[in-house]
This record gives sequence, C-alpha cells and structure tokens, in this order.
Amino acid sequence: MPSTASKLDIFNMALGFIGTRTIASANENTPEAIQCGLYWDRARRSALRDYPYRFAVRRVVLAEKSLPAAYAEEWRHAYALPDGCLKVHAVHDGKEQGRKRPFRLESDTEGALLLCDVPRAMATCTFDVEEVTRWDELFVMSMARKLAALVAVPLLKNNSGKVQELEQLYQLAVPRSEGQDASEGTNRPQLDGWIAARGMWS
Repeated sequence: MPSTASKLDIFNMALGFIGTRTIASANENTPEAIQCGLYWDRARRSALRDYPYRFAVRRVVLAEKSLPAAYAEEWRHAYALPDGCLKVHAVHDGKEQGRKRPFRLESDTEGALLLCDVPRAMATCTFDVEEVTRWDELFVMSMARKLAALVAVPLLKNNSGKVQELEQLYQLAVPRSEGQDASEGTNRPQLDGWIAARGMWS
C-alpha cells in the first residue's frame, strides 16, 4: 500500500533520528531544511539501489545498440539502459522470462551499456521514483534513515559516532532477501575442464 507520508514528514523523521529541531516547511531557510533538500535526491537514488522495492521495479524491453568491437569476442549484443534506470537486477529473453541470463554493465561515449548474449533482451530494473505518494511505508522508513545518515555529517559537524550510528540504523531498515545479489551483473557458469576436453560443453 502507498504511504501517506509527505516530503516534509520524511524530512522531520530524518531530523528526529538525528536529534535536531524539526521544521514547519520543506522550503524553510534553516540549516535543517537546506541540508535535507540538498541531500534528498541523492538519498532517494541510493536507497532505491539498495533493495528491489516493488513500487520501483519494472520489466522493460531494452533498446539494442551497436556492439563495440572491444567486446565482440565476449558478448553478442549491446543495449542502452532506459532513462531513469538505477539498477539492473536481471536480464531475460522473451521466451524464458523466468531464466536469468549473464550480463555486464559497461559504458560508452553515450552512457551506460548493457552487454549480454540475449537477442531482443528484456531487463528487470529499479527505476527512480520521485513521487512520494507512490512510495510504500517500508521505503519511507528506509528513506528517512538514509537521509538522516547523510545530513548528519553537515549538521552535526564532528560527531562521527552519531553518524556511524545513523548509518547502522539505515542498514537495519533495508529489507533482506535470501540470495539477493548486490552486484550489477551475473556470472557465466565456469567451463569444466574435463567436459571441455571431451568437447561436450554446450
């Protein structure tokens, strides 16, 4: 279910975790409001990358690009990442969408590049969701703690112990899923030497 929290609510939740005064408006000309506004976008994007929250995850068809010659011996296809994509969780094809395929993220002169061996590839991605009304309660709590950990540095100056405490508080708020891979890719299976020698690898 979507949360009923507002941007101001999350600002004040973050400030409450820090232990500073709260604010009456997100646009106040106070250090607390200014720092929360300054770190808002960074905190949101970082927190969304840390877990595949359902409201931010979509499966999309990727737009194919020319495969750079430097990768031609390793991969068969190259794709552009869709606008707003923060993290790729899996690559599939249209026939076996439940099967995750190996991929790697690189970059070219135009930006991020996804390399894989799948023709007409689809990807499951986390996207940047700016509208607070679309967030669920789980993410609201994680976002407030992430924001607190970031704004505590400029607001508390030399209180490194409190900053570390807030970072740990955020880590406890991030959901845990069994087998979740924090990397931006999946590995190909290793070729068994005996099978290779027999010519049976397929």
